[in-house]
Amino acid sequence: MEFTQRPSSLSSVGLAPPAPAATNQQNVRYYHPAVLSQIREDCMAQKLHLRASEFTEIKDMVLWTGTFNVNAKKPVSIAESAKLLSWLRATHENDQLSPDIVAVGFQEIVDLNAVNVVVNNMSGPRSAQWEESILAALNTHMSDQAYEVVLHKHLVGILLLVFVKRNHLPFITDVVGSTAGVGIMGMMGNKGGVAVRMTLYDSTIVFVCSHLAAHTHNVAGRNADFANILAKIEFRDSVFDEMNPSGSPEPTDHVLSIHSHDFIFWLGDLNYRLVEDANFTVEDCFAHLDKHNLEVLLARDQLTQEREKGNVFHGFEEGPIRFAPTYKFQAGTSLYDRRPEKKVRAPAWCDRILWKAKADTVALQHYGAAMELDMSDHKPVAALFHLKVKYEVDDKKEAVQREISRELDKWESDNKPKVIDHPSHNISISDNNLVHFDKVTYLVPQTKSIVVENSGLVVAHFQLAPKLLDSAVSKLQVTVLVGGDAAHALSSGRDTLDDTLILRVANGADHFVVISADYLPYENVSPIRHAGAVKREAAVVQKIPKELWRMVDALYTHGLDAPNIFVDTDLTLRESVVPEASVASDVLVVDALTAVHYNVFMYVMSFLREVLAHAPPFVFARCLLGYTATQTPTPKIDAMERLLAHFLTTGTL
Repeated sequence: MEFTQRPSSLSSVGLAPPAPAATNQQNVRYYHPAVLSQIREDCMAQKLHLRASEFTEIKDMVLWTGTFNVNAKKPVSIAESAKLLSWLRATHENDQLSPDIVAVGFQEIVDLNAVNVVVNNMSGPRSAQWEESILAALNTHMSDQAYEVVLHKHLVGILLLVFVKRNHLPFITDVVGSTAGVGIMGMMGNKGGVAVRMTLYDSTIVFVCSHLAAHTHNVAGRNADFANILAKIEFRDSVFDEMNPSGSPEPTDHVLSIHSHDFIFWLGDLNYRLVEDANFTVEDCFAHLDKHNLEVLLARDQLTQEREKGNVFHGFEEGPIRFAPTYKFQAGTSLYDRRPEKKVRAPAWCDRILWKAKADTVALQHYGAAMELDMSDHKPVAALFHLKVKYEVDDKKEAVQREISRELDKWESDNKPKVIDHPSHNISISDNNLVHFDKVTYLVPQTKSIVVENSGLVVAHFQLAPKLLDSAVSKLQVTVLVGGDAAHALSSGRDTLDDTLILRVANGADHFVVISADYLPYENVSPIRHAGAVKREAAVVQKIPKELWRMVDALYTHGLDAPNIFVDTDLTLRESVVPEASVASDVLVVDALTAVHYNVFMYVMSFLREVLAHAPPFVFARCLLGYTATQTPTPKIDAMERLLAHFLTTGTL
């Protein structure tokens, strides 16, 4: 049996998938397991995202955020933490909501002098003190459920604290902080931002607290600071390695930005002032403020104007401002600073809270200032939100994953190399890939062909897998040829003409081709140990050489219908002539013996074969013939020696 694709060795053969004649062969597809695995992971993620509604529930949560520029004032002591309640308890009307999450941002927790900016040895202690004060106020006065710190992050005078109720803590993961200095030389921490991100149940949320450039006319500087903080804040941590889409076990340097989150809350002293010009002076500002004309002042708010122009906070939202400007006050009072000995500044809404999220996932409940707190020249600002947080139900998600996995299994199977093997011409092959050879005879080869066809969508490479302990196959061709020891083993029933070829497709399934054949032993030919001691009729002695008679008979019988049989060297008879005659003539030598001689010969050969099985050196033929090494062998003695050697080793009677 031979395949139509014939490699010279076991190297694999490539078969392109079937395609219309007009198809560009340069566009054939190849199977790459690593690429397919990557595509599978991407498809799984995309399909899960599209079907997220099937396994995702919405959990309502309350978030409180606040910002306070404390002007380097000492933190409120734990004993006096109740003073902070007017700020921390900011609610909508009379609804006393206990927030699930609290995010507090501070600016200027230390004096922004050169020493603190460079050395930064005061920020740590001040941060710890503010954390203790806020935590005491929350746990003592705000809720019967204890709050715990998720993370605090500081940069010189900027501090960000994030707290959650203890019952939510097990569902908060991937907590990472980051800082970005944009102050002196564009890198110092006197101005900049700090951020804390986390995964809350199955939603991602990030808080950013910033302190932007000062001075009324430095709008461009504030816009630039915002852009720099947005670009510089990055979250790098090993917790993001599992998000790596390559599936590689090697460590990755995965980075998340601020915009990589479901919820973004930006708070701080953004330092945007009111637009002053010849038509609107500081005195005009105070005059409108005294009359509570906030709409006139808000129309000149720099942040509102810059947002409308698209220069800053693109896509962010801010609640309606219904509170008075939060800067600049006389410390210890609720009076705007109009002292002539000081530089008089127009009041402004410097302290702001903005957010960015998908529609209908954030609802603002309150946005206002705590005018009662008078420790700083700023007033603290607070905002209260209702959030719709995603919560994935594990059982439902696993069911969807199994469905998608089955779809991808079928897709992956369709894109694996596939071949089918079928017979060529009139060769029969059964459903279980059984190739059968009929009437196999001694030294007569039979060859059959199988066509291997690519039935898949990608190029298929295949080879014949070598069997253990067998010699390597050099061609994809199987030929049945019985001779030598095989003939005796088949005649005696010790072996059969049955075997299995494994057609191995690279990255695909193995195909098994079962080979079987019917062996026809010659009449009067059987192993010596099975032969009976009965004298058979001697064959008729021919008057002409047997080989010549066989050849003439074959030509007369089969050659008359074969034109140019003596000219075309490729023509062969359907049956062999000389091999069959040679075997038959060997048997005639024994058949010519008398009954007594026949039985003696058979017994002696059987005995000697048993001896030779334990003593390989062959010496018995010469002993039986009386031949010594000093004698010159004659053709007769050579023939007799070959005959005895045949029956002593591999011959049959």
